[in-house]
Formats: sequence, structure tokens, C-alpha cells
Amino acid sequence: MIFIQSVSKPTINLQKLKGFTLIELLLVVSIILILIAIALPQFQAAKKRARMVQSKSYLRTIGQGLFSYKIDFNVFPPADGCAGPDPSPADTCVGEGPAALGSWDGVPWVLADMGYVPDRQHFYCPVMVGLFPDQKEKVRWAYNSSAIDTGTTQGGANNLEKDSGHIWLARCAWLPAFATFDPNSGLIYPMGDDLETGEKDVMENVLRINGTVETLNGLREFLESANGG
Repeated sequence: MIFIQSVSKPTINLQKLKGFTLIELLLVVSIILILIAIALPQFQAAKKRARMVQSKSYLRTIGQGLFSYKIDFNVFPPADGCAGPDPSPADTCVGEGPAALGSWDGVPWVLADMGYVPDRQHFYCPVMVGLFPDQKEKVRWAYNSSAIDTGTTQGGANNLEKDSGHIWLARCAWLPAFATFDPNSGLIYPMGDDLETGEKDVMENVLRINGTVETLNGLREFLESANGG
């Protein structure tokens, strides 16, 4: 005779299989939100640092284009005086310029059209575009010259063909908000605070006449220029 021993089935506690309780779920969500709150500012800061590095790279490319044009034509090109996709070396659009949120002339499209700069993306400071995405056409690199109708190199902050010294060719903004056509525009210098003086939102990247690119206190340099310094 064969005896078959019965095996009892394991008892399953259905109560334990119901999943997370509401408190446990809220705790998990809270932890996730805390982790996001910690990581997001770090991600944004890393993204801004990458744009700052890219900004200097773009500005160096603009410098190479300007110097190559200068070698070929023995003069720097006139600025574009109007915002928008079309070259405007002959005209100035007051309040609608391509740089400093419409208040300054910009590096001219001719550099891209003639092959001195690889593409139009290089004509914008990436940090400025990030700050003013809806006004991209007015945050082109500010150019130390002007359109033909306002004197070209005689219409800039310096005369690029005559002045000497530590003068600039192109930069992120040049003007502070109070010196623009719209003081309430919200224009700021894009490279952050001056850690030496504690001034907020005053730093920008600048291309010099000797080809160097540096990050400096743009507000201080503007005020010195406005005061004849």
C-alpha cells in the first residue's frame, strides 16, 4: 500500500499583497521631490557653465572672422544696424537694433554670408539666448562699430581704425539696462556676479582688438567709457 503524505499549502497573507499604503506612497513621492530639488539647481548651474564656455568659443570664432575680413579688405566691416535675418550694413533701426535688446548695433551677417564665420549660430552669446529666448534677434554680439548711416567705425564706442589700446571688438551686451532705449527691458550682463566687488549680474565676455577673449566687469568698463576713462 502506498501512503501519500499530504502537503499543506503555504498560507498567503493577502493583506500584505495590497501594495503601498498611502503614507508609504507619500513618503516615496516626498523623497523623489527632495532629490529633484537638490539635483535641478546643480543641473542648471552645469548647463550655464557649459554655455559660458561655448560663449567664449563663439566669440573667438567671430574674432577670427573679423580679422580675416580686415586682412582681405583692409577695414573692418560695418555693423548691422537692424535686428532680423537680413543684412543691414547701411541702416540703423533705433530701438530695433540687433544687440543689447535693440539698443546697439551687432556683428554683421556679412561674415557668415561671405564664409568668414561658419554659421549664424556663432553670432549669439549662448548665455544671452538662454536669458532672453523670445528676443534672440536682439541679443547678437554687440559690435564696436555702427552701420554706414551712423558712421561705421566712427559710430562705435571707439574708432576701430584709428584708436589704439585695450579697446574691444565685440561683446555680450555692452550696455546696462539704464543706458538702453528701454530702461525696463531687464537687460543684464550674462556672466553673473563680480566675485571681487560683490556686484550682481555685471560680468560679460569681451573680444579685444588683439584677439584675446576675457570675462570682465562690463558695467564698470561701460561707466569708465561713459565718463571718458
